[in-house]
Amino acid sequence: MRPEEVAALIAVIAGLFFTTRPLVAALARRIARDPAPNALADGAVEDLRAEVDEARGRLAAVEERLDFAERMLAKQREPDRLAPPRS
Repeated sequence: MRPEEVAALIAVIAGLFFTTRPLVAALARRIARDPAPNALADGAVEDLRAEVDEARGRLAAVEERLDFAERMLAKQREPDRLAPPRS
């Protein structure tokens, strides 16, 4: 490589270093400041369990209603199927 190419390569590397260094430092400060951003509060787990239990109960009620509606629709169709053939 010629000396001009080496100097240009060093300039590019130095420029990348000086432009990315503040970004990396800011990211490091943010990571150090907030060690566990996804940690749940003490009562949050119990609240979530209560909400899941409530949702399960509501889902069970909807399943019962759906089953009842399916049975009612099935009863309405039975006479049509059992009617004698028309001649």
